[in-house]
Amino acid sequence: MGTIKKELASQFRSLSVASAVAMSVVFSIFAGVITGYYLDAWLFDGQSHWLTIICLFLGIAGAVKNFIILTKRFSEEPKEKKGKDQPEAHVSGRQDNV
Repeated sequence: MGTIKKELASQFRSLSVASAVAMSVVFSIFAGVITGYYLDAWLFDGQSHWLTIICLFLGIAGAVKNFIILTKRFSEEPKEKKGKDQPEAHVSGRQDNV
């Protein structure tokens, strides 16, 4: 019974990590487009769309950066936790299999 709960918790954890990475990518691009749009409307009265395009590419660059950072961070977490869950070695150097 405990293994089913652990598996379900692991799946929910993976789902939350995937959604956090996806939302970070989408919001970065969205923020770039919105910023460029309002800068175009403010500076050029909506006649030009160059700042929208430039900020779109900056948003995409930020999204790629966030994707790389978050995937590295979330892929390192299980390795750190795996070491903490292992039983400690006895003085003789043996480990008990639990």
